[in-house]
Amino acid sequence: MRRTKLTLGALLGALLVCFSLPTIRAFAKHHMSMPEMITMAKTQAEHEKLAASYEQEAKAARAKADEHKAMADAYRKAGGALIEKLHFDQHCDSLAKSYASMAEEFEALAKAEREAAKEMKR
Repeated sequence: MRRTKLTLGALLGALLVCFSLPTIRAFAKHHMSMPEMITMAKTQAEHEKLAASYEQEAKAARAKADEHKAMADAYRKAGGALIEKLHFDQHCDSLAKSYASMAEEFEALAKAEREAAKEMKR
């Protein structure tokens, strides 16, 4: 009885995967890389989509900047000769600064894409 249930479960799983493949393939065909999106952006909606992508990137970069700030603070709080010798806190500060700068650049790109989208209305 148990073997039958396992076999039926495996068969059902295989069928679900087989029926899902066309959907997965269709999604893969519709997903474009950023360079493709940039090249293809000719409409307001396409520029808005690019702006949204840049905003997501900015949000992720801000989160990483905050994470590295917290790590630097944790290293300072932990202290110790090894941490002072290897400058873990300084590395984290540097990364936090880089991620913050990256977020600003992504925000600038998003703003420019929003402006391009507005131009498409005219």
